[in-house]
Amino acid sequence: MSSATQSQPHSAPPVTDEQRRVIAWGDRLLDGVRATAFWATATLPLLLLAGLATGVAGQYPLALAAVLAINVVCAVVGHGHSPER
Repeated sequence: MSSATQSQPHSAPPVTDEQRRVIAWGDRLLDGVRATAFWATATLPLLLLAGLATGVAGQYPLALAAVLAINVVCAVVGHGHSPER
C-alpha cells in the first residue's frame, strides 16, 4: 500500500500597493468600457432610424448590418453597467 500524502494549500502572496493600483485602474477602465457600450446601445437605434428615414440604409445595406452588429456587441458588453453608480 502507498501512503497518501496530504498536500497543503498554497497561500497567495500578499498584494502590494502597486498591484492594488493596477487592479483599481483596470476596474475603472472596464467600468468606462461598459458605460460607453451601454450608452452606445441606447443611442445607436437613433442612427438606424435616421438611416432608414433618409434612405441611406437602403443604399448601403452592409453599413446597416454593421451598425446592427455593433449594437448587439455593445448590448452584450454594456449589459452589466448601472447608470446609478
